[in-house]
Amino acid sequence: MPAIQTDVTIIHAQVVDAQGTVRIYGQNFGDEQQAKCAKKLIVTCEETVEPEVLREYPEHNIIPFFRVDAIVRAPYGAHPYACYRYYDYDPEFLGLYHKRARDDETFEEFLDEYVYGIKDWEEYLEKIGGDEKLRKLKADKKLGYASKLKRR
Repeated sequence: MPAIQTDVTIIHAQVVDAQGTVRIYGQNFGDEQQAKCAKKLIVTCEETVEPEVLREYPEHNIIPFFRVDAIVRAPYGAHPYACYRYYDYDPEFLGLYHKRARDDETFEEFLDEYVYGIKDWEEYLEKIGGDEKLRKLKADKKLGYASKLKRR
């Protein structure tokens, strides 16, 4: 059976340098494999760093620069899910999503409110609760998650 090759893959990572070398902290699940099988790879990231930073522990870099076609700095770009060491998942927003996705009408309203009706990423972050919400989701750097987050 031939390998799957996608036209475009988009992954989110914690750190990327300006050349495109990607470092994902914690489990990367299928990101590495998806990146390698894509014809074009777009990487969104929490932050960009100088190449010297990623040269410090090169064994932690999982995608080489020559596989990356575009880099987009997008802090909180994995929301409503977590980005290990940066922020935790958003249980309130995921609960809202699950509730509104139960039928077509309320799901369409959800999409209008949080996807189609948003002009840019900054407006989305403001819509979900802005700085106050993001502070609650911020991860403890040592633990990798927000230890005081109410999950229920």
